[in-house]
Amino acid sequence: MHLPSINPKISVSVVFVASLFMSIMDTTIVNVALPALSRQFNTVGTSIDAVVVGYLVSLAIIIPASGWLGDRLGTKRIFLAALALFTIASALCGLASSLPMLVGFRVLQGIGGGALTPVGTAILYRTFPPIERVQVSRILNIPTVFAPALGPVIGGLLIDRLSWRWVFYV
Repeated sequence: MHLPSINPKISVSVVFVASLFMSIMDTTIVNVALPALSRQFNTVGTSIDAVVVGYLVSLAIIIPASGWLGDRLGTKRIFLAALALFTIASALCGLASSLPMLVGFRVLQGIGGGALTPVGTAILYRTFPPIERVQVSRILNIPTVFAPALGPVIGGLLIDRLSWRWVFYV
């Protein structure tokens, strides 16, 4: 039995847009969970902000390094490793039993999420010929516009209906 092949342009676009959406949404979805996290881990003041700061700092550090890693080890390999790290770290965040554990897992999540965007963009642009790249760049508007807006809404619903842990499982 022969299965029909999927156009590489479509598969690369779908995987990249979905991963970019999740990475961007993860920067805003956790913000609404901070009060619940603060109660869960009995923290006072701004110490709970380390959950957000750890993610953002690791994201910022890995972005420039990810291009270099992609050139040295292969963009596909780095992208898949980053996607796996982001996914596993997300699940570990949801399983965290202490604030230091959660912050550590968020740092790992930021490393994975930070590598997704530049390496995925390189893969996307290498998949399409130069004449189609302007149209491809329009694809990137979808996650960059909707993800930050949907993050707090989805996060609020998950916390209200389930628990703070589901913010990371999404």
